[in-house]
Amino acid sequence: MKPAVVLIVGLGVPGLLPALVAARRSPAFIFLAPLIGAAMAAIAAELELGVGGTLTHWYVIVAVTVNVIAAVWWLVLGRRVKWTSLPWYWSLATVVVEFVALVIPLTALRVPVIGRDPNSIWLTHAMLIAGGHNTLVAGLKNPVYAFDNPDYPPLVPAASALAFAFDGLGDLHLSVDMTVLLTCCALGVLGAAVAMAAQKSRHVTRAGAVVAAGAICLVGFAVSGKFAISGYTDLLWAAAAAAAVILGLVLPRGPQNLCLAWICAAAASLTKNEGLTTALIILVLITFRYLPVRISWRHRARPNLRSVGRFALTWLQRAAFLIVPALPGLASAWLARRIGLQNAFFGTVAPSALSGRASATLTAMEPYLKVLPLAAAVTLAGCLAMNADRRRAGFGNPVWLWAGWALSLGAIFATYVYGTLKISLWLANSVDRTTIFAQLLLYAYIAFWLVLGLEGALAGRTRTVAEAGATPADPGLAGPPEQGLAAPEPAFTSMPLSEEG
Repeated sequence: MKPAVVLIVGLGVPGLLPALVAARRSPAFIFLAPLIGAAMAAIAAELELGVGGTLTHWYVIVAVTVNVIAAVWWLVLGRRVKWTSLPWYWSLATVVVEFVALVIPLTALRVPVIGRDPNSIWLTHAMLIAGGHNTLVAGLKNPVYAFDNPDYPPLVPAASALAFAFDGLGDLHLSVDMTVLLTCCALGVLGAAVAMAAQKSRHVTRAGAVVAAGAICLVGFAVSGKFAISGYTDLLWAAAAAAAVILGLVLPRGPQNLCLAWICAAAASLTKNEGLTTALIILVLITFRYLPVRISWRHRARPNLRSVGRFALTWLQRAAFLIVPALPGLASAWLARRIGLQNAFFGTVAPSALSGRASATLTAMEPYLKVLPLAAAVTLAGCLAMNADRRRAGFGNPVWLWAGWALSLGAIFATYVYGTLKISLWLANSVDRTTIFAQLLLYAYIAFWLVLGLEGALAGRTRTVAEAGATPADPGLAGPPEQGLAAPEPAFTSMPLSEEG
């Protein structure tokens, strides 16, 4: 029970108000609070590394600051922004189903296991953070430790160090438990994001979406295998990044989905280096989805001061959309470089033949991407059969998600090709983990299309019955008129919101 208490009291309670402001009655609320608390702990660890002091000292300051900002936002600006209002009973049902789905794999924690990387990287970083500024800097800069990626972001070790502050260093497995529980929270947010695709749908579709949310939680553990319960962080960042994609690039544009996507992307960027790279890619795509670049081939008048100012303001807004949620992850990378930390992937030795490394990487990745043909077929079928419904409901063009998937996987591929580690050993030890995001995102997108397809089938049945002059056998199938696949009201009146292509 100790890790659960630390998760709830140490991370969940400080993150409760910010999560409530961002998620409101969304089923993501209960899972989001500990993730926000862990992100605040990571920022506190960055301040400990860059400024001095201890984790607990900075954590209190960061938590109070974030909660004050959240309270001011709620009181001053909250009423001016239209948040999505979801039925509380539906959100509760989603949380219960996801909780049951997540508890099943957690039974494996009864046998204490600490993986190799969690032992040498995350547990070591956690103990260094727990030791204070001098211990942290000296430990990370120790040349003997340079082989084990001292530049990794601090979310997981900061949460573990906070747990040690609560309970002491007597039980080192507490670090693994905290990592697994945070992973469950990230999966919970991802499942909730999939379920939110049915928030304006019929009751039967909502029930199907709840089942899909629970299934995605189980899928996350399935594609990760032993790495999900032995302290590895790969499923944690992958689930957070996949949730950011679904919320920011798939679900309808709106302040709530945008805010939740930002939080998930920030959590992914603070978890691991590949999470930072993927989060930056996702944030760039979200920025251009919400603030599209309009190209006009018509002849324009000579630019004047007003048009130049409007152009500059638009690009400043885009820069803010990207930089604000990316700042914590970028700050961690900058701090690592400032004190001279580097990872072991890119050394001074020139890599072997690039063609050979590329071929080996493709061969090693192929077994872990068997879901790709199915996801592509489902996407194509969905676009052919339900594209009009998707556009009316405001869901994002599939190009957004597939671009994020391809660019993230391409970044991983390039790392293997241009890195300097021995490629065969490197792939054998990591490719099953670095492809978790690519697998999990496609499974989540398949679940989204299944939810959308269920709603389309119910709508078609309702139309068929109505055309035959009969009444539906189940009045709950049709639902109230406003629950159909109708276009949502634009929530951002100050930005161009053209219809999704």
